[in-house]
Amino acid sequence: YLQFDGFELETHMAIRGKDLREEKRRALDNCAEAGVGVTLVAAIEKGVNEHEVGDIVRFGVSHPAVSSVAFQPVTHSGCHTVFDPLERLTNADVIKLCAAQLPDWFAVSDFVPVPCCFPTCRSMSYSLVDGDGLIPFTRLLDVEDYLDYVSNRVTPDPELQHALERMFSSSATPGAERALLACESCGIDLSAALEDLRSKVFMIVVQDFQDPYTLNVRQLMKCCVEEITPDGRLIPFCAYNSVGYREQVREQMSGVGVAPVVPNSEPLQPLLEPTRYGSKTAESAGIPLPMAAAARDVRNVGRKLGS
Repeated sequence: YLQFDGFELETHMAIRGKDLREEKRRALDNCAEAGVGVTLVAAIEKGVNEHEVGDIVRFGVSHPAVSSVAFQPVTHSGCHTVFDPLERLTNADVIKLCAAQLPDWFAVSDFVPVPCCFPTCRSMSYSLVDGDGLIPFTRLLDVEDYLDYVSNRVTPDPELQHALERMFSSSATPGAERALLACESCGIDLSAALEDLRSKVFMIVVQDFQDPYTLNVRQLMKCCVEEITPDGRLIPFCAYNSVGYREQVREQMSGVGVAPVVPNSEPLQPLLEPTRYGSKTAESAGIPLPMAAAARDVRNVGRKLGS
């Protein structure tokens, strides 16, 4: 994974606080030379870089080291820019941006929710790429029949390749010829592409992580991305990063007090101060907030290794 939020200086300064564009390009070129595959991970923040979604995909498709792009609408947890909790991007917004900025390649219907988690958490689109030609798998086969084969994968299960190959066989189902014509119109030789499917597949993932403003217990109950605490518990990723587990475990492991993190939102600005890690917390003096006065609950945390 390589963090890759866009191409403009303003984007990097707003999200990362430093211009690392040239370093990232050199890293990608070095990966290509070494034969290392890369997923570009782009944090998309409303009003900052949503206009760069299409350019990021085009760059990924054209770069020999890149096999996929993961878009993450910014999760307002930890260290991040000031935000309005009522003005934010969702997975659906990012999918619409892909379709609007890449109309020759994608439609909204080319993105499918992944079955292992809550439907609004993650969607993805697989495409066949050959030179300048690109066609989503949704134009070639009924993707819903193969969702189990694409869960949590950067490249599809071999069964997907078999499904594509069957379109050339005498047992091909009616309608397969439309998929073959679609490939031809996009400049893709499907039979040749299938000979080296791994190098011809490009994936886009849109992954939304919850923060304190969007936390949904039903989504947490179906979570398939988890953090392991020192005492062996599995904590849903979004809960771990949004409701205090991370700070509690860090404090237990390090023996150093860690301030509880508070969302860096516009309505809370008069009440916040920075922590040593760059995130924000409630001021500890002169604020009648329950979080500032309440005793820390340390019952449900891990223990330091070796204790």
